Amino acid sequence: MTLFVKKVFPGASIQDNGRPGLQRFGLTAGGAVDTLALNLGRSLFGDKSNTSVIEFSGAGGKFIVKRPSFFASTGANSTIKLNGVLKLQAEVFSASEDDEIEVSSISTGFYSYLHVAGGFLTAVHFGSRSGNIRAGLGTILKTGDYLPYASPVNVKISAIKMRNYTNCNKIRLISGPQTRLFSKKIFENFLKTEFTITSSRDRMGIRLGHQGKKFDTKSGLNVLSEAIEIGDIQIDGQGVPTILLNDRQPTGGYPRIATVISADLHKVAQIGVNSTFKFTLVSLNEAIKALKDFTDELSDLENEVFNLTRDPSDIDNLLSYGLIDGAIRGDEYEES
Repeated sequence: MTLFVKKVFPGASIQDNGRPGLQRFGLTAGGAVDTLALNLGRSLFGDKSNTSVIEFSGAGGKFIVKRPSFFASTGANSTIKLNGVLKLQAEVFSASEDDEIEVSSISTGFYSYLHVAGGFLTAVHFGSRSGNIRAGLGTILKTGDYLPYASPVNVKISAIKMRNYTNCNKIRLISGPQTRLFSKKIFENFLKTEFTITSSRDRMGIRLGHQGKKFDTKSGLNVLSEAIEIGDIQIDGQGVPTILLNDRQPTGGYPRIATVISADLHKVAQIGVNSTFKFTLVSLNEAIKALKDFTDELSDLENEVFNLTRDPSDIDNLLSYGLIDGAIRGDEYEES
């Protein structure tokens, strides 16, 4: 069973949970940028394993179904159509052989996802199917590809409520070991500044724009190269900040002024180009609690899924439904 890639825009790739634990060997984890969107789709299919999806960056594509299966879309707000007919996001739909699935350009947010029942079965590298173009691993989509997927089993037409987090204007961060390299005045100014998401962004990081003074520090440019954590906010030689994401480099020498908390990584990644936001500083304990709350939210998603029953044979309490409203004699339209 395969999905034929009829047309796709640059930046689309296969993603799953990534490759955690390999950074000490020079390979960052990668994986889906928006873990909430990834798990929303998995919950629709009852997937508890590391199933993979198509991740789109800013734009989508067109696909031809080669074997019947079930699909769903999550993440950034985008239009998804089956043979030209609009389909709702976060809702399972069935597709037959030779049907066309179209994912349009994204209107709000940046990363959207196309899920298939059982996940896509592309090549595995170091325990993951995730595409990392810089490392040459996984699958980066291109026109003409065939993407294999599993045979669907016991799939129900279901839905889950979408979250509204693709235009967040407050992102939480914590200070780190290199925050002290920046003066108190510079750091306070950093927290007061309104930042803009620039078009210089990809799975490696997001370059930020802002008005006013740069955030440079002379002492920070002499630091030794160290391991880089996801969410680190790196300040380059020109004093410009960049939020480092999933496919970041494993080590770096630029100073990092702070780090976006884990619970807000999916939010900052989904802020659209030219959108503005501010950072707010929280304590380490607050960040830990936020991560626990987010983890609990992911664990509870399966309980939010509801079935959209369409076949009367699947309704176990059919007689409880009011299927008839009013009555007629039956001869109203006979000629006298």
